Amino acid sequence: CGNVSAVYTQTITIVDTTAPTWTTVAGALDVTLECSDAAGLAAAQLLFPVATDNCDSDVTGIVKVTGVFVPGATCPEAGTYTNTWTVTDNCGNVSAVYTQTITIVDTTPPTFTAPADITLCRDITGAYDRNVTNTGDVTNEADNCDTSLDAGFTDSDADMGTVDAVGVITRTWTLTDDCGNVTSH
Repeated sequence: CGNVSAVYTQTITIVDTTAPTWTTVAGALDVTLECSDAAGLAAAQLLFPVATDNCDSDVTGIVKVTGVFVPGATCPEAGTYTNTWTVTDNCGNVSAVYTQTITIVDTTPPTFTAPADITLCRDITGAYDRNVTNTGDVTNEADNCDTSLDAGFTDSDADMGTVDAVGVITRTWTLTDDCGNVTSH
């Protein structure tokens, strides 16, 4: 008879309430570097995590917050950088924070050149033929990270001779950097 019913409407609502997730495993970008490894630090700062999303196929809008260097309490050349990332999909869902920790260490001892060995003679009265307190000084102090080495020297003298015999003075020069790495000669 040609009678038409009223229109029945079905509404299918598509929503995206799922935040993007990180496919880069937590901790995968963490690195430990020697404090003098500038190239390694630069490379570590360029690392980036990868994300995926259930609906948005292009989750490349990752936002990085670069952390500042936090020096160690007892070793200012060592410390950490903590970088974080988040990513937002097209529907405004924000991922969890991805964290990268770059740990800076100083395990390399300083270097220096000790004075050359010298021979001192004593006479029968015990007097040396030259000033034993001026037997030379160290040179070429260097460290991969610490720039204030000259304050870190200690030396020890041990007079093992007797008045009527040849004496031996042993002088040990020890250089310690800010991170506790020690070199002795």
